[in-house]
Amino acid sequence: MDAATRLRPLLDAVHDTAAEVRAKSPDYFADRPLRLDRDLLARYGGPAGADGTLARLLGDAYGLTVEPVDGPEALTAVDRLLAERATGGSGASGASATAPPEPELAAVLRSVAAAQQERDRLDRAAAERIAARPPERTGVMGGVLHYAAAGPRREGAPPVVLLNALGMGPALWYPLMGQLAQEHRVVTWAPRGTAPGSRPLRVRDHAADLEAVLVAEGATACHLVGWCTGPKVAMAFHRRRPDAVRSMVWLHGSFRRTDDAGGREPDTSYERNLEELCRAVAARPAMADTLRRIFDGGGGADSGTSTGTDAAPGTEADPRRFAEEVLARPARALDEELRRPFATGPVLAAYARQLLDYWADDALAHAPQVRVPVLCVGAAYDRIASPERLAQAVDRFPDARYRQLTGATHHSMYDRPREIAGLLTGFLRAVEPTGAPRTPAQL
Repeated sequence: MDAATRLRPLLDAVHDTAAEVRAKSPDYFADRPLRLDRDLLARYGGPAGADGTLARLLGDAYGLTVEPVDGPEALTAVDRLLAERATGGSGASGASATAPPEPELAAVLRSVAAAQQERDRLDRAAAERIAARPPERTGVMGGVLHYAAAGPRREGAPPVVLLNALGMGPALWYPLMGQLAQEHRVVTWAPRGTAPGSRPLRVRDHAADLEAVLVAEGATACHLVGWCTGPKVAMAFHRRRPDAVRSMVWLHGSFRRTDDAGGREPDTSYERNLEELCRAVAARPAMADTLRRIFDGGGGADSGTSTGTDAAPGTEADPRRFAEEVLARPARALDEELRRPFATGPVLAAYARQLLDYWADDALAHAPQVRVPVLCVGAAYDRIASPERLAQAVDRFPDARYRQLTGATHHSMYDRPREIAGLLTGFLRAVEPTGAPRTPAQL
C-alpha cells in the first residue's frame, strides 16, 4: 500500500473538518490550532508522527497549525470530530506504518490536498449545474408546482424524493443532489403556501403535491427523504399511497406535536420560541412584520432565526465552548436562505399558519402501519429540531434504526453532502426492490 493510500483517512479527516469549520467561521484557524493526538499521528506517520514532522507538514498542506497533544482529554469538539473521521469512530487508525522521508511525505500531502480541492471544485460545479437547470413543472390544485430534478430516469428505479422543510427553497439540497444523482433520479421543491396571497395549505395538501410530482415523473413508487417538517408530509402520503413508498429516511426530522399538556416533549429552545411566535402571528396577523423583526434579532442559534455567525458572549476565550459553538452554526453561505420563512410579514403569517397545522398533526399514530425500512438520522448539534424526539420515534416503527451524526447540525445535507450521500446510498442499496421490510441488522 503506498503512502497516499495509507494516509488518506487522516488526510480526508483533516480536509473535511477544516472545510466544514471554515464554512462556518472563516477565521477559526487563524489563531487556533487543530489538535491531533500524538498516538493517532504516530499510527499514521510512525517516527514522523511521533516527532511532530507529520503535524508540521499537515499544517503546511492545509494552511493551518496542527498541534500534537497527549491524550483525547486535550481535544476540543472540532478535534474530536476529526479524530472520529480519521478512525471511523473506533479510536484506532488501523494504519500503523512508517511514513516516507520528509521530502516525499510533503509531496504526498500536497498531492492529496490538491486532489481534494479538485474534487470539491467538481462537486460545486455539479451543484451549480443543478441550480441553473430550468425547473420541471407539474399541475397541482391551485396552480403549478416547479420542482428541481437531477439524475437519469431509469425504468423500474424509483426516484429519491427530498421532502423539503416548510418555507424553505431547494438551494440547501443542491450539493446532496449532485452526489445522489450519480446513481438515482432525485427531485425536490420549495413547499407551496408561503407566497403572499397563496391559499392556505395543510399537511395533506403537501402530500397531494408529492403525488403530482410522481405522476409528472412517471413514477409509481419512490424513496422518501424527509427533512425537518418533511416526515409528516411523507407519513400523510404513506397513508394515502402505502404501495408507492419503498423506504423512508428522516433527516433531522421532526414529529413535534402541540398537544403535550404534560410538557414532556423534548423541545429545543428554538422550537419553543418559534411556537410562541407562530401563535402571536396567528392571533394578530397585522403585527407579523413587527414580530418577525423581534424574532430575527436574537444573538444566537437558539434565539429566533439568527444564523449564529456571531459568537455567543464568553465563548471566544474558551476554546472548548467556542469549538462547540462553531460546529453548531449553519454555514455562512446559508444566512439569507435560512431567513426565507421570515422574509416579510405576509410570508411569516402564511408560514405560521402552516406550522401550527403541522404541529397539530399526530403523524406517529400511523407509524405501526409503515412496513418499509425507515432510517432516522439525527445530529449532535441540531438546535432546530430535537434529536431526542427523533430518537424516541424510532420505536414507533416496525422496521427502523437511528443514526446520530457526530458534530453535525440540522443542515448536514449542505455541510456534508458526500457523507450524507454515502449514508443514503448504502441504505437504499440495502432496501429490497420490492420494498419488503428488512431488519435493522440487515441494513
